[in-house]
Amino acid sequence: MALFKVEALYDFVGESNTAELSITAGETLTVTRVDIGEGWWEGLNSKGQSGLFPEAYVSKIEDSTPPSMPPPVLPPQANDWGGAQQDDDWDDEWDNDDTYSEIANTQRESHYSNEPNQNQFSYGAAHADNLSESNFSVDNRGTVAKKSLNIFSSYVKSGLESYIFGTLKDIPAHTNVRIYRENDNIFRWEMISNPYTVQVTSPKKASKMGGLKSFIAYQLTPSFTGIEVSRRYKHFDWLHNRLSEKFNVIAMPPLPDKQISGRYEEHFIEHRRVQLQEFVNYVCRHPVLSTCEVWHHFLTCTNEKQWKEGKRKAEKDQLVGANFCLCIEAPDKDLLASTIESKIENSITYISQMDQNIKGLMQTAADQQKKCENLYKREQTKIGESFFTLGVAFEHREGGMFSELATDVKKIGTTYMEIAKLYEDQAKIDWQPLTDKLYLYRGITSSYPDIFSMQKHSEQKKKECEKNSQISSVQINEVRKRTDILTYAVFAELDHFRSEMNSEFKAAMKSFLQEQVNFYRNIVSKFEDTLQRFE
Repeated sequence: MALFKVEALYDFVGESNTAELSITAGETLTVTRVDIGEGWWEGLNSKGQSGLFPEAYVSKIEDSTPPSMPPPVLPPQANDWGGAQQDDDWDDEWDNDDTYSEIANTQRESHYSNEPNQNQFSYGAAHADNLSESNFSVDNRGTVAKKSLNIFSSYVKSGLESYIFGTLKDIPAHTNVRIYRENDNIFRWEMISNPYTVQVTSPKKASKMGGLKSFIAYQLTPSFTGIEVSRRYKHFDWLHNRLSEKFNVIAMPPLPDKQISGRYEEHFIEHRRVQLQEFVNYVCRHPVLSTCEVWHHFLTCTNEKQWKEGKRKAEKDQLVGANFCLCIEAPDKDLLASTIESKIENSITYISQMDQNIKGLMQTAADQQKKCENLYKREQTKIGESFFTLGVAFEHREGGMFSELATDVKKIGTTYMEIAKLYEDQAKIDWQPLTDKLYLYRGITSSYPDIFSMQKHSEQKKKECEKNSQISSVQINEVRKRTDILTYAVFAELDHFRSEMNSEFKAAMKSFLQEQVNFYRNIVSKFEDTLQRFE
């Protein structure tokens, strides 16, 4: 039954052998269903063809006729978590992804955005107000990037001031996170007692609702269980939201950008798997994230009933945002104001410089990757074709008699054409992995402005209390203690970030340079082999 009419804003090419409908910009469509989920609608084109198309690619025509009856409801299908004994209801609880209906109609030039990040290193009141909502952008290939979720605003909503002033009531808290002070300048999270790894493997295309909805499922295998679980991207997205809400004082690693079109292409699927592996690796190495309950639930749960219980428990967790600080045991020593200000200001400068320079190298790496796949490949091919055609000309010398020189000159041409292919393939071997690592840490550094803003806000509240003559010395001491715990957490997170970044970048740069050496050695070897023909 027709619901309303829409106009297509962009071209969309439906995936073959699926229920997707190709649409053309300017085309009028009749929407028949909006309850598909994941930002998809179902409708008819002018030819009467029916299928699914992205909600974000169309705009509602306001004078459309309203529906006379609700859309039909399909019977439940088998779920996509691999258990035939489970129905699809528990998976439908995840289908609250309205991202595609909220994306802005702005274009991005590449998968890795080179736009200035909306999080700036300033801490005025406008900073919190202007970043209170999530922003999204979409490129003309369908990549959706989640931008600038304001951690500080969510922290205020969850009761930063209530935590600082000690007015929280009836929240059960227990210490399970510790911070150690090694000296006057080094503060660290408690080390992971039982390190482990998680492998993200075997992405597989599957479908549900009788083939109306297709998706890619990734298999995760934790080393501490050895039991494989199946998770989709939207499950990762849910997890990321839960972690971000609970641990506002922690710089969260980013997920790969969302994708509307081309998401079933083999290269895209493998690239997303690699980026998800980067996210998982960082969480596994983090002393706090790696031990939290919702993360372990995500890694281990295979039972429908237990999953629902764990999911609801995570969403009702009260120890989130400011309340999470109730779980932290910090050194029982007051921090000096001079120490705090100096360390925070130095950290702001450090993170700001890292943020800008990582973004700069990302832009360079993306540019080099594009040139390897296009410009450099084209140039080497052109050189090779020129030598090859010269060799062909030598073949016709002396009345068509075959010339050994002709063969050797043509060999120069084929050598350059082989090098052109090396350039095309090389970008995936060195520049792409480096860009993925930069993307991970660019997402982490972009979280810090809000963390610093949160810490400065807590310090301001502490100073207000100290100046208030109506507050007793006992209460002021409690405020100082709670503020110091939050500051200790920021310092511990900065220490972990520096440690991880040093080791990860050292390994990434070593791998990049090794692949560069292998690449140029291969080129030199090909030239040397060709040179021997002229000796």
